[in-house]
Amino acid sequence: MLSKFKLSSLRRRSRQTLGADAKAQAKSERLDHWGSLTPSNSSPSLVSTAPTMDSSSMAGGNSPQSVSSQQGMLPPPIPPRPVTAKLYDTVNEDLTSPILRRQSTYVATFQSQLNSSHHSVPKSAPSAPGIAPNAPRILSINDGSWAFASLLLVFGQCGPPDRPQDGTVIVHHHHCSFPSTSWPVSDGYFRALVHLEPGPNRLEFEYISSKAASPVKSHMTLHMMPLAAPPLHLVILLGKDSPATFDCPPEKIRTQGNGLETAIRKFRMAAYLWQAYTAEEMVRNKFGRRTFRFEETWSTESISNRDKAPRMVPRVHVVRSEKTVAEIRDLEIAQQNPNGSRRGELFDIAIKAVQGYFNPKSAFDRKHVAVLLLDSKWDTGANMITGHAALGGGAGNVQMGIFGSHSLHSWPMFIEDVVPAFTDCTRTDTKIVANDAGESGSYWEACTVGVGAFLHEVGHAFGCPHQPSGIMVRDYVRLNRSFVTRESYSTRTKNPGLRLCMPKDECHWHRLDILRFRFHPCFRSASDPPTLYDGDEPRIYGVDNAIVISSATGVAWIEIYINDVFQNHIEVFPKIERNYVISEADILSRIPGLEKNKNKKIKLSVWTVGNGHADIDDFLATVHATVKLPGGGKAFKSMRLGLGGGAPVETILPMGSNRVLNAIHVYHSYALHGIEFTFDDNSTALFGYKTGLRAEFPLDTRKGESLLGFSVRSGFWVDGCDVLTTQGRRSPFFGNNNGGSHYVMIPPRGHQIVGITGTVGQHIDSFSILYR
Repeated sequence: MLSKFKLSSLRRRSRQTLGADAKAQAKSERLDHWGSLTPSNSSPSLVSTAPTMDSSSMAGGNSPQSVSSQQGMLPPPIPPRPVTAKLYDTVNEDLTSPILRRQSTYVATFQSQLNSSHHSVPKSAPSAPGIAPNAPRILSINDGSWAFASLLLVFGQCGPPDRPQDGTVIVHHHHCSFPSTSWPVSDGYFRALVHLEPGPNRLEFEYISSKAASPVKSHMTLHMMPLAAPPLHLVILLGKDSPATFDCPPEKIRTQGNGLETAIRKFRMAAYLWQAYTAEEMVRNKFGRRTFRFEETWSTESISNRDKAPRMVPRVHVVRSEKTVAEIRDLEIAQQNPNGSRRGELFDIAIKAVQGYFNPKSAFDRKHVAVLLLDSKWDTGANMITGHAALGGGAGNVQMGIFGSHSLHSWPMFIEDVVPAFTDCTRTDTKIVANDAGESGSYWEACTVGVGAFLHEVGHAFGCPHQPSGIMVRDYVRLNRSFVTRESYSTRTKNPGLRLCMPKDECHWHRLDILRFRFHPCFRSASDPPTLYDGDEPRIYGVDNAIVISSATGVAWIEIYINDVFQNHIEVFPKIERNYVISEADILSRIPGLEKNKNKKIKLSVWTVGNGHADIDDFLATVHATVKLPGGGKAFKSMRLGLGGGAPVETILPMGSNRVLNAIHVYHSYALHGIEFTFDDNSTALFGYKTGLRAEFPLDTRKGESLLGFSVRSGFWVDGCDVLTTQGRRSPFFGNNNGGSHYVMIPPRGHQIVGITGTVGQHIDSFSILYR
């Protein structure tokens, strides 16, 4: 039993401890409200910052004081949590990245809008307890989510759900690090571009309406992590004697100018729109907010007309061509000139200047570039745009999209200009500026076509071909709907614009474009495996009424074409299939109207998780490609490496006889010339010619070592190879180790090599293995 003295001492210490805990808790609460760092619920390893002062206090002119000077004041009320709806099912979401796994996806009501075919307004997400029912509700992203770019496109709803109203949403950024921006509300819906700083961002959305008694607010915390993937470079190309100006109506020259500085700002803002739009498209396809990044520099050239603070912004390179302005504007090289003799030359001029400027050394230094041709000119006499080409593609280690500056006058220069630029109904005066393709009869349409068509060419730079629908087939004429909620009158369609632009009304990247982006090096997230710049080229092997596709990283998807017209595709990812078997019957079942296409060539385009790619030009011929063997039986033939063109050669190894393969001799120089197989009875079998350097690779037959396959580098011809054995050994490389692409030719499981077939000219120009 405790004495009275001990009991009173314990009670006193207990009261002191409780008092100290209470003080510490009160101090902690004050610090939380006045700028302390606290763990975030969405990511305990990171921190989120509470706002230093309510915006209404700042508006009243009271500047925030230090924490210590405010100890005697009561802390402000805790900001309300954002109003969001329940997530829809994410079973098919890309969960390969720990960061993207935390990404929020669209609410069920919002997803239904994407699939809906009518224009009725969807029901609102339910309000959270303690939040005004009119407060802004963000539908496109949830609290605590991650983004990977500094400009985020959001879609939301505000006002009473049963009585849609117009109004304005004001976005207040984290710690006032970026000027507040205003965005129109149409029938209760809004779109906004939100600026994010690296790390946690506490955002406030304030809704103001003439029909509401007072503004209502909601809050949201979003995290931004800058990417470290290869960037998209922005380049403005000038003639060597260019004055660095662009076509512009007089009223806009007075208000914004038409010089190089204006062009840089407009180009940078358009690039931000591409980036934000693509991130939104990726998350709608359940791949997280992946997007490309830019090469950035520290500058005061903000995208806000009210911001002078230095920050990281996309760098715009200004490159001078060796050509004069007159040469660039030559009618013979104008893409729009149907009688032009050199209509593709502008791309050659641009890529030569870009290669000389960046000087990429290898595939590890490959550049992806968007080039704005500033010297484009509307020629009223010839009724065409000179110095302009809308082209995309690549050569060497440069992938590039180019576009003219003829619509640059209509593009937004700052974030505050985005909505006005996409809604400006001013008619295009063709005495001064161009009406591109007859689709730019007003300024907002010129902006939409210009920004959208340039994005189409950037898509080519990222490897996207023309698709059945979407951005890559001129669907960009609706790009404006991704940034506004109410559309202006269209001179193109001669119809009033949509009263309310919902997600189902927008243009999109095609699903195949999205898949290319998912595995493209420029879209790599921090938790993805390292990019295979040498590629993971798939290997194709025919077997009984099927093919086997082998890949070290796994098959991602397969595209099906008939006479180069897209028919269907098969998505294998997120399953990792390194040896994917697909039957002839399965492919035929996926072709619509097969009876009409019975005798047409079926082409498959195979893509791997490692961004490798191979085409099967004739699927049925590959499935049934066999060779009769001496003594009976048949062997299957693998895909062909190299373009061929030489004399056909076929070498069958005497497998199954009493002879044992002892050594392999390889003849090579800058390419592969011949492969000779030597057996234990000194007999030989030769594929190709005995020219060039001779190298020997013996096999250890005492341990049962035999030939497993070849590791080959091939492009137009076969550059070289090394030999792979069943004991895991590999020979030195014979030939040009830097040429072509890399392929590992090993028969499917349960099969063994019985020979080589191909064509031979001055060297081996095509190569396939035979196996049974």
